[in-house]
Amino acid sequence: MKLVVCADAHLDSVFPAFKNNPGKMKLRQEEQRMAFSKAINEAKKIDAHILMLPGDLFNEGSVTKETIDFLIESFNSIPDTFVIIAPGNNDPVSCNSLYLSTEWPENVYVFKRNLEALELAYEDSGEKIRVYGAGFQGHSCKNSLLRQNNTLPILDDNFINLLIMHGTIAAEDEKCNCNPIYVRDLDTCGFDFCALGHVHKYSDIISTNRTVYAYTGPCEGRSFSETGPCGILSGTVTKNAVDMNFVKTSVRENCIVKVDITGLDSYDAVLERIKINCSNSEFLYKIILTGSKKWDLDIPVAKLTADLSSNYFYAKVFAEYKDEVDVDTLKNENSLRGCFVRCMAEKMEKAENPELVYEAMVYGLKSFEGEVFFNDNP
Repeated sequence: MKLVVCADAHLDSVFPAFKNNPGKMKLRQEEQRMAFSKAINEAKKIDAHILMLPGDLFNEGSVTKETIDFLIESFNSIPDTFVIIAPGNNDPVSCNSLYLSTEWPENVYVFKRNLEALELAYEDSGEKIRVYGAGFQGHSCKNSLLRQNNTLPILDDNFINLLIMHGTIAAEDEKCNCNPIYVRDLDTCGFDFCALGHVHKYSDIISTNRTVYAYTGPCEGRSFSETGPCGILSGTVTKNAVDMNFVKTSVRENCIVKVDITGLDSYDAVLERIKINCSNSEFLYKIILTGSKKWDLDIPVAKLTADLSSNYFYAKVFAEYKDEVDVDTLKNENSLRGCFVRCMAEKMEKAENPELVYEAMVYGLKSFEGEVFFNDNP
């Protein structure tokens, strides 16, 4: 059986970096749809039997009619692929849910309530399939959707048994607000493959004692908590094997890049090193300056961010470097500055937080030279 899995698309959701930039916000939301279209194209490419969407397909309350029309058109474009949706905490089947009020294509099935099994048969492969799933009915779910009246489903080994569900893999009896999915339960059931949503990072294909599961992560990253290439899973599932591959769908990538500025002696040198380390102008960058900075070198991060803005789709700089001060040399100076360093060195030896005293000493030393530029991290 050929299968494509695409989770946590979050269509029409907010991109935090562009809350004050409506133009780029709209562009990123369009790119979300572009990324989702790659999942549709993958289903066409492999002639998938099933496209599984384990929750948070869109964000309830912000999804537009344009996006719903886009989804309907997308699903209509793959009439021979059965589209199965298990709503999550951001697109629950509430009383006003678009899952209830929208006329979806005939090849779309939405798990609207408690756990149920959908039975499918394919003449081309002779395979019989049961897909188990359940949908969120609100924005939280403290009890396991896999357990109905504290009872787990008993699977028939004559079928390929699949699970589609939005939730959190949890340790036994661990509490959570987003449908705890216990590995012991998965093993007790013995699903051939579990397509899961909610975790926004690709988990790899994970094998337990009696089952296999995976989180795909989002098809397009929205923030710096969703870094690197994002994508979907595509491949085959049989009674004996899971052969699924990660397929990149992201249009842009969110990148966190640490740039060591040790030894650099000018603002321009820092700027150039950032550009060398951030090579793709179409990506989004959170740039963290690390290492040791010469104490008399001023590199305000707000200015760096502004100077980089014309070179990148998005770039923001943060300072985590340590100012480099030769305390042993300076405290031997016969000067007011030397007296200041000796006093601060003594305070550092007695302080509960010597790093804080060190930082105060650095700013104090800068004041001997003129105007002080404080670390202006956002």
